[in-house]
Amino acid sequence: MFKKRSLIFLCIIFIHLLKPQPADAQAPTSKIFESGNTICFLGDSITHGGQFHEFLQLFYATRFPSLKLTFYNCGIAGDNAEGMHYRFKDDVLVHHPSHVFLMTGMNDVIRTLYFEGKASDEVIRKRKNALSEYKQNTNILAKKIKASGITPIYLTPSIYDQYSKIERANNKGCNDALIACSDQIKSIANEYNTAVVDLNTRMKNIMDRELQNDSLFTIVGKDRVHPETTGHFIMFHEILSTIESSSVVAKVSIDLNQKNRIKTENSCVDELHVSSEKISFNCLENSLPFPTNNAMDKAISLLPFEKNFNQEILQIIGLEDGDYAFFIQDKLITTYSAEQLNEGVNLSTESNTPQYKQAQEIMALCEDYRKTGYQLRAVPFMVFKYLRDYTGPNNVPSTQIHLEKKLKKMKGAAFYKYIKKSMQDYYEVLPKQDSLNNRLKKIAKEIYRKNKPTKRSWSIVKNE
Repeated sequence: MFKKRSLIFLCIIFIHLLKPQPADAQAPTSKIFESGNTICFLGDSITHGGQFHEFLQLFYATRFPSLKLTFYNCGIAGDNAEGMHYRFKDDVLVHHPSHVFLMTGMNDVIRTLYFEGKASDEVIRKRKNALSEYKQNTNILAKKIKASGITPIYLTPSIYDQYSKIERANNKGCNDALIACSDQIKSIANEYNTAVVDLNTRMKNIMDRELQNDSLFTIVGKDRVHPETTGHFIMFHEILSTIESSSVVAKVSIDLNQKNRIKTENSCVDELHVSSEKISFNCLENSLPFPTNNAMDKAISLLPFEKNFNQEILQIIGLEDGDYAFFIQDKLITTYSAEQLNEGVNLSTESNTPQYKQAQEIMALCEDYRKTGYQLRAVPFMVFKYLRDYTGPNNVPSTQIHLEKKLKKMKGAAFYKYIKKSMQDYYEVLPKQDSLNNRLKKIAKEIYRKNKPTKRSWSIVKNE
């Protein structure tokens, strides 16, 4: 099984049992969050219905299993910085957050002011006014966040895709305005000496790189505004790369040629047995791998995510040439060559390991959490967007008359169907808020019940 220089030693000790190694049992810690923190995501439709905060919840639940965090979606479709500081007290502070992610700008720039061709002096004036108001409103927001004692993480606006040649009307110049918004957000972060994540630059750099080979490439949806899974994963990765350090899920390295054979990172190994045909040991990894699916494949191909944040390494040095079956809990996972094991294999790509399947359960729960949170947003969406000017009696029939009048005025507009459906959702969700909030709590509790790593038996057996 092993190289010749270790055969004599193995003849003397056919089965070698090492004493349990000192456990690398210190749970991994986040650079920015502590257990018990509550995190709000304040933004527009990209936050309201998006996935980037779902991916963050999944990452923290799998990478830091003992770090209990509570996440709240505080996005509202169509909102801007003025709307966000208007609702800050009743929609954000109500959750008593320790941290708030803030992303605005996409609606503040007023995208219809941008188009191909020459703009009139009046349009140029309106563009400047929109950016001026954005600066004023984001400064108000920053002061409110500061006064509340909340730790902010500022996000520059995500990209408006004015670059791809997809068949969609192009508000050309819109992303240039968003870059100006980004400069304002960076200025605020600098003034308050707090974290800023430059989403726009990162997303634009990827677009620039990939468009050299494909003029139809995009990381945004077909409307040029709303990122789909690829865009949200890129946003998630940039946030993670900014606020956390690159880290491994776990690493187990066993060098059969050394006296002190075991080296671990974010894991511990004990009960190591080595024979001429088999290596077996118990392994406890302190984290779970980050599970992925086909929808994430495009984003992962564009990013160093696997390299920087999803390395679950098993390395066996000193094996004799040949193929080796790898088992966890006596279940065959896959077969590796001695060369592969010598270099180190990344188990996070093996979807049939028990730890990966455990992580998939967490992924399903995080998705359910986001979808439940999205349902709840139907109420603040209507309250803060379309009932903001309502002063009548606080009852359903009266508010319904008010909303129906507004809806009638929107008939023929591109967003009419969306608002009509949102109003229906509002009245459906209104009596269910307590049950949906209880559901959120139950899902969160289940996440932290199921995400605890388990010690398992591992073995590597030489194939005949």
